[in-house]
Amino acid sequence: MFSIGAFARLAGISAKQLRAYDGLGLFRPVWVDPSSAYRYYSPAQLPELRRILALRQLGMPIEQIGELASGGDLRVALERRRAELERERQLVEERLSALEISVADAGGPDIVVRPVGMEPVAVMSLDGSVADAFYALESHVRDNGRRAHRPPGAIPARREIFVPVTGPIPDTARISYRRLPACRVASVIHRGPYAGVNAARAALVRWVAAAGLAPAGPMRTLYLQFGAEPELRLPPGWVVTRDDQFVTELQQPVV
Repeated sequence: MFSIGAFARLAGISAKQLRAYDGLGLFRPVWVDPSSAYRYYSPAQLPELRRILALRQLGMPIEQIGELASGGDLRVALERRRAELERERQLVEERLSALEISVADAGGPDIVVRPVGMEPVAVMSLDGSVADAFYALESHVRDNGRRAHRPPGAIPARREIFVPVTGPIPDTARISYRRLPACRVASVIHRGPYAGVNAARAALVRWVAAAGLAPAGPMRTLYLQFGAEPELRLPPGWVVTRDDQFVTELQQPVV
């Protein structure tokens, strides 16, 4: 048998690491001197320790390695770890692509990929003035007491506008209740008049393509600060009086 120091040198790890593995119940000595509490190990334990070290080298958590030591399926664990590493690689590739775009377009808009949750909304199709449509939709939601404390928006490709709600509302000839699905989006913020939104939209489309992502649905527009009539009783933090104070977020669902 070997003392902990000698066995650690033989295994190529530290005695501290061996003590930690023992404390976790992951790799125990073959014998502990009851009088001195010194740990002793056998060369026959090296294959078991090498398996642990190899799995740790793959980045497998200690908890999963412990499950394997208790009889877990090694192949299933390795397949799970491979899937995790594939996701990490995809994330790294996306970050590298985003970095290259940022270097090439220094000073351009900041674009962020993030998740958005499912959104219950009242939807209205556009037929005429956007401002008039929003007034009618906000009024309908207000009168039904269903206005949620989130910003309104639009899906330009479908010629639809939406207002977030706390639950279902009565339908009309042009207004219906819907749930916008949760998704992952690439998003960009535009500050100022709506005349500049098209340039921000074009920059977002270019960025998504250059990042190697694919659109997974129509682009959404969120109005984070906008103008509105007082009688709609919208939260004052959203409503502004000048178009240079407008804040608009464009969200492109991506995969």
